Amino acid sequence: MRTNYNNYLETIIGIFTSIDLNKTKGFINKSNKTALLDYINKEFLNLKEYRALIKDITLEKEDIIEILYQLLKLVYTSTDKDNNNTSVTERLITDANNKGFTWPNSNSCFKKVEEEFSELKNAIKQNDENNIKEEIGDLLFTLHCFANINKFNYEQILNSANTKFEKRFKKLKEIAKTKNIDLLKCSSEIKEEIWKEAKKSL
Repeated sequence: MRTNYNNYLETIIGIFTSIDLNKTKGFINKSNKTALLDYINKEFLNLKEYRALIKDITLEKEDIIEILYQLLKLVYTSTDKDNNNTSVTERLITDANNKGFTWPNSNSCFKKVEEEFSELKNAIKQNDENNIKEEIGDLLFTLHCFANINKFNYEQILNSANTKFEKRFKKLKEIAKTKNIDLLKCSSEIKEEIWKEAKKSL
């Protein structure tokens, strides 16, 4: 049985490494998932070639296609990581640090965070849209610096916050459904109450 699964793994890797990533990258978003699966099916899954493989395992042809799809998602997540905004910020901060351009300690960096927050408040008071966007950027950048100086992983922090919100919002929707509350029509006060209930229950 081990040999069968080794053969299966080798076959999957063989297919995966022969896929033209330039052709498939445009398919990877949700709306084009069907197009990508069709492409993989037509280009790589010849039934004759996989007859022995399918005979020895419980996975169907569709399962193999889905595995390939998930692998492609992982590849694109990995290759795109170097180009996302958080990684660019990380590189800029590291470059500045290497040239001695950084705060002497965490407290001095946090004072800069407070300064940027104050500037954002002023921009909001003045209702200056361009300045508001600029100050939001400055604040986020400085928070990233504060995370770095404390050896915190900014991206992990953001991912944790996203996960926390996702769980709470899922619970909030469950509570609203149980209580027959329409979130689109209910008051802000009711939404706040349900949100607090969702937080408390997790």
